[in-house]
Amino acid sequence: MTRFYYFKVTFLSISAGLFSGMVIYGLFDIDFSTKEALIKLISKSLFTAIGTGLIMGILNVVFKIGNFQKRENKHHG
Repeated sequence: MTRFYYFKVTFLSISAGLFSGMVIYGLFDIDFSTKEALIKLISKSLFTAIGTGLIMGILNVVFKIGNFQKRENKHHG
């Protein structure tokens, strides 16, 4: 498997999970009377998720942690 595959799998799973978790958790705490609070929550969640995903993805490229199995492409014909 290529280094990009290790990065891609780690980056996408960490970023998507962290972003959705932070948004859902933050929705319980924000004040819905202001639009800026929602924008701030989403932007903070997005930047944190992308930053953490980048760091974890780069670490996974270096250390190749995880036993990822590539799916076989089966053609039905």
